[in-house]
Amino acid sequence: MEITATKVTMEHLRSIPMGESMAIKLPNADACNNGKTLAYQNQYGMGCKFSASTDYKSNTLTLTKNPAC
Repeated sequence: MEITATKVTMEHLRSIPMGESMAIKLPNADACNNGKTLAYQNQYGMGCKFSASTDYKSNTLTLTKNPAC
């Protein structure tokens, strides 16, 4: 799943199905870093673990939602 957004929101994080990934095209590298931070800060409260991959050339953040162990 791939979307374009100005920033990563909790709604984006909640909409990722468990075990799947979402690529989010963002306006700049700061938005990518902020989105990664948001995911990592909220994973415990959401009962999951996020893994993140950032492509700074295309300003794309890919988040994968995995079950918490």
